[in-house]
Amino acid sequence: MGSKLKVTITVDEDLVNEIDRLSKEYRESRSHLIEEAIKVWREKHLEKELINGYIAMANEDVETAEANMEAGMEVLN
Repeated sequence: MGSKLKVTITVDEDLVNEIDRLSKEYRESRSHLIEEAIKVWREKHLEKELINGYIAMANEDVETAEANMEAGMEVLN
């Protein structure tokens, strides 16, 4: 992944409290928890994009099949 950079972010106080609680519970740093959360978000986002792409491809396949069927029926008639 490369070198680590320090960043400053603004986060809702309740969320910081939750991060701190989880940090203690899992004995992980805030940074580690936030980094892992971003990785999970990125994976979920990619998964949604893939699902939407597959749905779009399936719809195109149906449209193509219907058009081909219509053309085939015209040839048979």
